[in-house]
Amino acid sequence: MDLMEAQQERMSKEKSETLERSDENTSSINSQMSPGDRIRMSSLNVYYGNSHVLKDLNLTIEDRKITVIMGPSGCGKSTLIRTLNRMNDTVHAFKLTGEIALDGINIYSKEVNPTLLKLRVGMVFQKPNPFPISIYDNVAFGPKIHKLSKNRAEMDEIVMQALKQAALWEEVKDRLKANALSLSGGQQQRLCIARALAVRPEILLLDEPASALDPGSTAKVQELMVELKKDLTLVLVTHNMQQAATVANKVAFLYNGSLVEVGQSPDIFENPQKKVTEDYISGRLT
Repeated sequence: MDLMEAQQERMSKEKSETLERSDENTSSINSQMSPGDRIRMSSLNVYYGNSHVLKDLNLTIEDRKITVIMGPSGCGKSTLIRTLNRMNDTVHAFKLTGEIALDGINIYSKEVNPTLLKLRVGMVFQKPNPFPISIYDNVAFGPKIHKLSKNRAEMDEIVMQALKQAALWEEVKDRLKANALSLSGGQQQRLCIARALAVRPEILLLDEPASALDPGSTAKVQELMVELKKDLTLVLVTHNMQQAATVANKVAFLYNGSLVEVGQSPDIFENPQKKVTEDYISGRLT
């Protein structure tokens, strides 16, 4: 067994503890899941105090596909994506009703450990947020916390593989000890993607990951997303219509917290069924 296989075996054991549940809960949700679905949202409502942010959403996320969540500012896109790995749990007055099932298991059940859930469902934010430490230590941060390596050689392998997956290895392999803040904006964002990938998630959430980048860096991030879907399930929030049309397999359009329309990318952009969707795509609705 090589270093990567040993690491993956330990991670599989740890991740298997993430979604412990009762047989009754599992069977009730599994009956609603279809082959190929990784995530199913059923009658999902989210509130911040008296503000009803997401309204009775029903949506599935398919395995090893890119699902794009789009809509005007304030429609609930970021709130939606953050519910998928329980990042809103500590937000004041946050309340959720309905269900979000990952592989048939309600992630908001009491048996689910939110920390271990985040091993399976990683997150990349809108603005690059590398830690003010070395490039190497940024990528190694998660694996160190979760004790995913036994020695330095294993950690070196984890860091190298994550940077390769993020298409950054060739640019930084000779300066891994350099401060991450010395990288360009586009490189910093790919470093953040590498940091998320280092704990081997199965699903990656991306909240407008290219909105603060130049066109060249945006193109690299888009190419990276398409490459990553060979092994991962991706959920992308974006305002960039061209980006959505380029990378999406499936598109969900939100408006005022409601799911207006869902479909395959060509259908949504070339033949939307709802006028509000058409208005948004054509730029008449912002």
